[in-house]
This record gives sequence, structure tokens and C-alpha cells, in this order.
Amino acid sequence: MPFITFFITIILAAKNCFSRKCYQALLVNDVIIINCINPEIVIHDYTFYVLELLKKSALNAKKKCIVFYECNTLSFLEIILPSVRVFLQIEHTLVKPGGRDSYGAPSGALKVAKSETHYLVRIAKLLVLNKADLIIDYSRINLHNIRASRQFQHYLKKAICVSPALYDLNISTQDRQEIITLFGNPKEPRRKAFLESLGSHQIETRNIQGIYFDIDSIYRKAKIVINIRQTEDHDTLEELRVLPALRCGAIVICETAPFIEKTWYSQFLICGTLTEIPQLIMDVEKNYNDYHARIFGYGPDNTRFIRRMKRIERCNQLSVNKAIQELAIA
Repeated sequence: MPFITFFITIILAAKNCFSRKCYQALLVNDVIIINCINPEIVIHDYTFYVLELLKKSALNAKKKCIVFYECNTLSFLEIILPSVRVFLQIEHTLVKPGGRDSYGAPSGALKVAKSETHYLVRIAKLLVLNKADLIIDYSRINLHNIRASRQFQHYLKKAICVSPALYDLNISTQDRQEIITLFGNPKEPRRKAFLESLGSHQIETRNIQGIYFDIDSIYRKAKIVINIRQTEDHDTLEELRVLPALRCGAIVICETAPFIEKTWYSQFLICGTLTEIPQLIMDVEKNYNDYHARIFGYGPDNTRFIRRMKRIERCNQLSVNKAIQELAIA
């Protein structure tokens, strides 16, 4: 296996010279994992978090194989060893009819609140995902929408959820000062109007944009992280932002999202409509210590938040382990 890994590394080095996407080969036990080392920057940390889960699962491998992780090329390497393809699904599936980039998405079974309209089941890059042996989604809400539709049974057989339990837990209140938002485009109409609404309430916030590495260091200094969705139509909770901020000890105030209870941690979030959020922010800031204690708890007898976060971490690893076992690798 070391020789095969070296051989593949040479091939990848040559390919990387002529490609925007760059790959590496990792030997873990009897498994060679080929992964992209420069994934989409907005999902960089999540991509490598899942990679670590795959590496831990590979330690129990009983068969020699190649795992192509977020790698849709190099298929000729399959002649060397049996292969498994693993892809991430990181888009909103819960989209209202007419939502951006939803053309061709079928109508699902879940209804939009206070409406007879049904959400679409939007699976971006479905053709690529259909080639996968294992699909990893960041959101239980996404999978709930797909499962309810009963139109993607083959897809669901190979799909699991890995919640973005990124960064070490840190619920200290020390050195927390700012109220922040993380809008990549604060001039997008919906978010621009929201920020103007905060200004009209004399709520001082700082928008963080263009920072994709060490974002946890910003979360750890934030008192409050505010999150609203970019559009009126894409309704999946933005867990790739919400859960990491929560794990870093920031109080998260977010726009009410449908089926939020599916996350397993909704009780630790403060939710409201766009018109309710300014008042929620002011109330949390005024009673910050009380809210922080209510969410994160203090003392050895009040560890509900920590226990839930650890459970999510364990479930993530167990889900990957089980999926790898069912693929007859381990």
C-alpha cells in the first residue's frame, strides 16, 4: 500500500500542476483517501471536519480500497483497487416554488407555514451526487424534506447527516464584546433592509465578511451572533454558521426556520421573525448573563448543553462508521 500511495501521489502532483482543484492521497490503515486540499472556501472547515471522521472510520478498515472524497475525477485509479465515492451536499433543499436556482426541482410533501403551497425538494448537483456511494448532508432538515417527498429512495439509502460540530467547545463569557453578523453580501436587499432596521433601533453590530479561516476566534469574542437567511425562499436553517457559533459560546439569535426541531439543538437558539429580532437583541444584551446561563448552563449539575454537543459529535462519528461498514470496507 505505501508504494501504491506513492504512485498515486505522483499522479496527483502532476495533475495538480494543471488544475484549479488540487488533491492529496492519505494512507490510513489499508485505505487510501483522495481528497481536495483547496475546497470551496466557505465550507473549508466543514470539509476537513468530515475528512477527520472518515480517517477515524478508516482505522477499522479490513479491506484495501480507495476513498474518493469530494473528488469527481481520477476514475482511472479504480482499476488499482476497489473504490468508494463520498460527496457532500451543502445546499438548501427546502426551497419555496420560484426560489433562486430551483428550476426543475420537484414539489415535495412538506407545506410552507400558513399556506397550501408545498416546498420544493431542491438537490443541487444531483447528477454528481447520484454517482456517490455515500452522501453527507450537514442538515437533518434537508434530509427530512427529501425523506418526506418519497421521490428519492435510492438517494436516501446512501445519505447521512453529519452536523457541523466544528471547533472545540468554549462557553466562557470572558472577553466577549461584539454583536456580529456574517453576511457575505450585506448589500443584498433582504439583509440590507435588516441591517437598516437594526440601525433604526440603535443596535450597534459589526458585519464580518471575507474571513473564512480562524472564524472560530471571532465567534469566541462575540456576545451575540445574528443570522437571517439570504432570501425569502431558501428556508433551510443555516447550520454551517449557526452551530459552530453556538459551540464557541456565542448566543445565537436567528430567524425562525421551519422544522428547526430536527436539528437536535434548537432549544439552545433564540429565534424570531425579522420584526421581532431587534427587540430580542436588545433584551439579550440587557440581560446577557441570564441568557447565557440559561442556554449554556454553569456548574457540574447544569451541563445539558455540553452533553447535547458531545452527543452530536458521537452521532456524527457513529453515522460515518456505520455508513463505511455498510459499504463493506470495515
